[in-house]
Amino acid sequence: MKTCYETRIGGFGIKLQQHGRDSFRVTYGKQVDDGLDYGRAALKLGAAVMHALACEEKLDNREPGEC
Repeated sequence: MKTCYETRIGGFGIKLQQHGRDSFRVTYGKQVDDGLDYGRAALKLGAAVMHALACEEKLDNREPGEC
């Protein structure tokens, strides 16, 4: 398995690995999503990055109308 991307945002480890043509694994903390195609891996990776940033208060993810 090849690690394609790895980062740490605050206390959150995020990793993208590929283990075959169009077969990916995204690891976010203890959560592991395996057997993902390119599109699903991209969604999981993006969601992990954005969640970690929100937890670090680096982006504002309030709903419209929320204070």
